[in-house]
Amino acid sequence: MKTITCLLLLLAATFLQAQQPASVLIGMVLLEDPKGFSPNATVANLQTAWAINPTYEPGTATSSVALVIDGYTVVLSPIPLPVPEKEIRETAEYNYLWSNGADEALRHRGHVIVSLLGAGKNPVEENLLFSKVVAAVLSSSPSAIGVYMGGRTLLMKKSFYLNNMKSVSKENLPLFNWIYFGMRQEDKKYSMYTYGLADFGKLEVEILRSSQDFQELQQMLYGIVHYVLSYDATLNHGETIGMSATQKLKITVSEGVFLEGTTAKISY
Repeated sequence: MKTITCLLLLLAATFLQAQQPASVLIGMVLLEDPKGFSPNATVANLQTAWAINPTYEPGTATSSVALVIDGYTVVLSPIPLPVPEKEIRETAEYNYLWSNGADEALRHRGHVIVSLLGAGKNPVEENLLFSKVVAAVLSSSPSAIGVYMGGRTLLMKKSFYLNNMKSVSKENLPLFNWIYFGMRQEDKKYSMYTYGLADFGKLEVEILRSSQDFQELQQMLYGIVHYVLSYDATLNHGETIGMSATQKLKITVSEGVFLEGTTAKISY
């Protein structure tokens, strides 16, 4: 089982590096009780919370279930084993939004792999659907602790993930459930970067050595990412972007500083 889990994570990471929409979306719901997953309760939550009525064959807490939703197949695979401790600890180190995340997440003794197959046609719609399914697994599983998406360096507490899904829509995307916003500080200068935009077929974004503090940088970067995904926009070298009619921040496309490959850098 551990081998299968690692292969799925490697597959997700491979798609992420390609800077093209991922054809498979993968995440894991961590469970304190290895038998704490109910596919039927998950489907019931999808119906009541999201008005989603999948076609599926009823399953058990130990068997995989394939949900067919709007032409997509979403597979829910319960695994009665924990994700390797090393993977959880390494990812937890980066996730500053879950204090004590490693210790809390490592209480899990099983997990549910959520896989959306056939993605790549409409990344925003597909990630919205994926997030609704994950939220349904979380909401219907009392023993759920959180969500692990190794391919995007994300480890999220259950309450955090579900809170981000409140009032979710195309105009209010749950970006913190999708994108990792990295922070770096050097010599009283602040930098931020994204990790996960490549899954949407977009360049990752970096703001480098800014005098603005992390709160300002996060607001700016969040706004830029939301614009890029909501409007399927492309950040082109030499152009400008801003959060107002008068703000014009220069865009430079070049080799990444904190990330491998090409990134779009915003002067701010």
